[in-house]
This record gives sequence, structure tokens and C-alpha cells, in this order.
Amino acid sequence: MEGILNETSENRVISKGSENITWERILREIFATANHSRQRTKYIVYECSKARGMHCSGWSDRIAGIMTTYIISILTKRHFLIHFDTPCFLTDYIMPAHFDWRYNSSILQHRTSSFHYYKNLNHKKIAKYMFQGDDFDTYFKHDVIFILMNWDFIADFRKRPNIGHDIPWITQYHQSDIYKHLYNFFFKLSPVSDRALNHFIRTQRKRKKIACAHIRHGRNSNMPNDIKRGQLPLQALWKLFDTLDKNEYDLFVASDTNNVKIFAKERYPENMIDTPGEITHIDQSGMNDEREGFLKQILDFHILTRCDVLIISGNGGFGMLAAFIRNIDYGLYCWKGESMIPCSRYTVTDIFPSGKFGKKPMNLWQ
Repeated sequence: MEGILNETSENRVISKGSENITWERILREIFATANHSRQRTKYIVYECSKARGMHCSGWSDRIAGIMTTYIISILTKRHFLIHFDTPCFLTDYIMPAHFDWRYNSSILQHRTSSFHYYKNLNHKKIAKYMFQGDDFDTYFKHDVIFILMNWDFIADFRKRPNIGHDIPWITQYHQSDIYKHLYNFFFKLSPVSDRALNHFIRTQRKRKKIACAHIRHGRNSNMPNDIKRGQLPLQALWKLFDTLDKNEYDLFVASDTNNVKIFAKERYPENMIDTPGEITHIDQSGMNDEREGFLKQILDFHILTRCDVLIISGNGGFGMLAAFIRNIDYGLYCWKGESMIPCSRYTVTDIFPSGKFGKKPMNLWQ
């Protein structure tokens, strides 16, 4: 534990309010709950496996599912693991940081197991166990529980009686801070991803700062099977980019369509930079190389978390998650129609209240 704390002993204030909440304090509390789970003989496993033959959805869906599954593991007093091999093994590109969550099938020996599918509206199957205080163990009766889900339920877990005793940090810290510090607690780039990111910085970056945008349009020639999203008025983005000093900023656009990237490159030929590879949704690779596409998404995501200026919309959780995990608290804009609203990680879900990190559909619990 001391080794972990020494790496981040700045004691920076990371949340608002009358009490100064430090990274060290959050890490100690997360480490305490995680350390208890290591001693347990029953398991909760976040499952995103080809063997199930089911879609896991995109990167932000998977991270939301991982975080929710981890909270359930604490409430059920079970060891938490991640089984993630689609479209490739997660550990090829993302490694454990301070907690070893790697799954090994040997845990199934002499143990019973069951798989539970809670994506989208299937969450209502365990609604009362999430926030009514019912005992999850009356529902999860096997030794090893595999769960596939894709929504965040922090706000719902906060409604449980005794949640402050079971998981103190979930009642004390903002949702975005929980994501930021749990993400860094669980994950770090693998050597392959780290080399690729450093190569990008070394060969692409020319200027001191970087301004970024995430543009999610949905179904297009890159992703013909995707859900169609609302079209964002690109002129609003170019208007903001135009105000930036081009001698000071590189420009980067993460998008699900090549047309946007081509247009951006034509408009800002000297400043626009990009990661290599074809645009590929990790849950629908089509004809593209799955491994190349997954690495591109990981690089795009980690670049967004490092941007001096970041522009996100409510069209996708990818940018919202990057805003949560981002290392700085300034230069964030929430894109609504023609407006670029200055925001922060603490106001993102106020501006974009619906979706996997915000309000659930009205019929979710019916």
C-alpha cells in the first residue's frame, strides 16, 4: 500500500465541498474494500466473453458495467474479477494497476456458477437488490457469478439502507470522482498500448497544447449496424476550434465516421492529428481488424483524457467517460446543438442527464 501511495502523494484536492477530499484518502478507502475481497472464496466476475455469444457494447458501456459489478461484489462480499476477451483479451492492451482483477477458469473447479445478463432493460430483474436493501445473496446463490451489464447504478446504490457502512466512499464522493479514481486503481496501459501512445506523442504532437472533440453520429458506412444518433452541427465545433491559437494547439477528433475526420483534416491541415488504424466499434468490427480497432479506441480514449480542451456531447458515453477520468478540471465544453457550454466533470450529467451514467429510461423498473 505504501508503494501505491508514494506514487501519488501530492494530496491534491479532487472534489468540491467544505471538506478537502484527497486522492490518498480515496485510494486508502478503495484499497481497503478491494483488499477485503481478495480474502474471499466466492466470486463476482464481469463477463464480456466470446463464449457467451452476446454483445458487450462499447468501451464506456463496458466500464460502466465493470464499475457496477465491482460495487455488487462488495455488497455480496465476493472477490471481484474481470473476464474480457472480446474482441480481444483486455490484458493485451489494458493491465491491472493496483488490483489484480484477472480471471482464471481454475476458480470454477469444485464451485457452482451461473451467468446473469443485465444489459439495458434487463437490469430491472435485480432492481430491488440494487437500491431497496434486499440481500443480493438471496439472488446470487452460486459460488461464481458471471454478470454482463452496461449501466451505471451509483445513484441507485446510494439509496440502499446502510450503504454508508458497506461502502463509505460511494456516499461521500461525486460519481465522476469515483470513476476517475477507480479507473486509475484498476487499469493502466499495457506495454503495447503504452508504446503506441508514446509513438503517437513523439511523431504527431508538434505543439504545447491539444484541443480535442468526440463526435458520435451512429450508423454510417463505418458502422452500418449501429444505432443512428442525432447529427451534431459541426459548424459549432469549427467555430470554437477557429478561436484557438494554431501556433499553440494541436487538434484531435475522435469519431465514429471517416467523413468528419476528413473534413477536419481539410479545414485544419497543419494542426489536425490522428491515431493510426481504421475506425472500428469494438462491438461491431465488420471487415476491419479487431485488434487494430481496439487499440485505436484505447489510444483515442486515453488521448481524450489528456486534452487541454475537450469537447463532448450527449451522443455517446465515450467522451463523457473521458471527461470523468480527465486529469485536469478546466477547458471542458458540453456540446448541445449550436451551443458549446463550459462545464466540468461535476456538471456533465446535469447537462446530459440521460444515458448510462445518468437517468434510466422511465420503464426501466416496471
